[in-house]
This record gives sequence, structure tokens and C-alpha cells, in this order.
Amino acid sequence: MVKERKIVFIINPVAGRGNTIKLLPTIKAKLDKMINIKYSIQVSRYKGNITEIVKSYYADGYEEFIGVGGDGTLSEIINGLEYESENKIKVGIIPCGTGNDFVRCFDRPADIDSILSRIENEESLLIDVGKVNQFYFINVCSFGIDGPIIKDTDKLKKIIPGSTAYFLSTLKSGLFFKANRVLLNIDQQKIDKPLILIAVGNGKYIGGGMNVCPDASPQDGVFDICMVNAVSKILFAKELSKIYSGKLDQVNEVSYLKGKDIEIHDDKGQYYINADGNLVGKTPAKISMLENALKFY
Repeated sequence: MVKERKIVFIINPVAGRGNTIKLLPTIKAKLDKMINIKYSIQVSRYKGNITEIVKSYYADGYEEFIGVGGDGTLSEIINGLEYESENKIKVGIIPCGTGNDFVRCFDRPADIDSILSRIENEESLLIDVGKVNQFYFINVCSFGIDGPIIKDTDKLKKIIPGSTAYFLSTLKSGLFFKANRVLLNIDQQKIDKPLILIAVGNGKYIGGGMNVCPDASPQDGVFDICMVNAVSKILFAKELSKIYSGKLDQVNEVSYLKGKDIEIHDDKGQYYINADGNLVGKTPAKISMLENALKFY
């Protein structure tokens, strides 16, 4: 006898400026044709509600969680799960957000019909998840200039598209942000110098297509760490375009390392921790890798 699958779809009604709700009839029609599936469709009501929904359904034996939204939706889903079980939970996203950065890591069609077909056929990929202090992240965890960028972006994206808001916020912060001295411990390798940005990549992209960690893969069991030294305002503005083309390594002030266990301190203890676009506290931070943590649609 084939085991019944239990899937919950969680729709973020504010992602993509409200377009997610329009996908509900398509999702329901597809699910109604699938056999051996028990499903629930939930609509989140406030920030943090997605994590609450996931915890509730996880406790009720659901093993597949599909978000309809953006990177923030996916972030809330993974923070509602436990990772101790040998039975890998399946997580997916139908990308309808402003950035949709994590799905850019995969060379697969990201339209709703293709994703629903892969869900129906259980065509998932085994992926890694990162943990920073008590929070999980699936894409990128960053420190430094990203804190004020996120704060400004949250204000601007209410009136302009998210990727444009992120770019303008990045340009503003690049002109005014001052670097703190940072102590990094990456797999016992110590680095001590002023850094304007530290990006720990499980995925490649941030901010709606900024390719900050071009060699990162959520399937290789290791983080790619991008470190940007303090730079002049002129150089920052001049080289900003390279972050979209994945060519930051051509800038002398940028360097990369790989690692699994990372500790970050800054001399003033005030760098925000940005986990998948969410500010989740300030330094110090301890980051670890959970290899093969999830199956991903």
C-alpha cells in the first residue's frame, strides 16, 4: 500500500505585491488530481505566522512544506522545522517574491506548472542549510553594510520594486557606511582587519540578483565566504556593477574563502546579522553547516 503524502502549501499574501493569492486556483486544481495526497492550503496573516504554521503541521505529521512567496517565505518555513530526524523533510518554493534569489542557484524551470509537476513526481534535490546562532538560513547570511541596506530596503520597497530598492539602498550605504574591525575564525583560520561586508553563502545571490558568492552551491557541504575590505566611496560606486555579474573577485579589496564553522566578532559589537534578508540580532555570531539537511523542490 502506497503511503499517503501530507503536504501543506503556505501562501504569503503580501509577497510579490499580492499576486500570490491569484495562484491559489491553479495550485488547488493540480493538487486535486494528485493521488495519495492529503493537502492543506494556508494563508499567512502576519510576519512570523508562516513559522508558526509550519511548526503546527510538522507536529501533526506533515512532511512536505511548500511556500508561495519569496525568499522571506522560504526563510520562515525552514525556521519552523527540526533537523535531527533521519527522515528528510521536503521543502519547496513557488517563487513569487521581489527577489527570488535562492531559486537562481538551480538550473531548472521555476514556473508554477514545472514546480507542481516536480512536487507530484517527488523530484527533489538534497540541499544544505546554515545555522547562525539560533536561526537557520538557506541562502546567505551576511554582516556589515547589509544591516543598514536591509533597513532602508524595507522602507523603499513599499513604493518601488524590491530589486531597485535594494540597489538604491546599497548605493546609499556604500557612500556613508564605515567599516568596523572584524575578527573572523573560519575553520580555525583567523582573520583580523576592517571589513565592510562579510557574506556567508550557501546560495549565490542576494538583493534580487546580486551575485555575491558566485561559486557557492547549496549542495556541496561548505560555505563560500566573501570578504570586502574598507573601500573608498569612489571605488565602491565604480565597482558596484561587478556584484551583479559575479566578478567581485576581480576587485583587489575582495577575497573569498571556503569553510564550515565560522565565528564573527566586530570590535564594536554592532554589526547586524542578516539571515536571508531578516535582521536577527547583532554580532557576535557563530555559524555552522547542516549538510544534506532538506530535500528541496
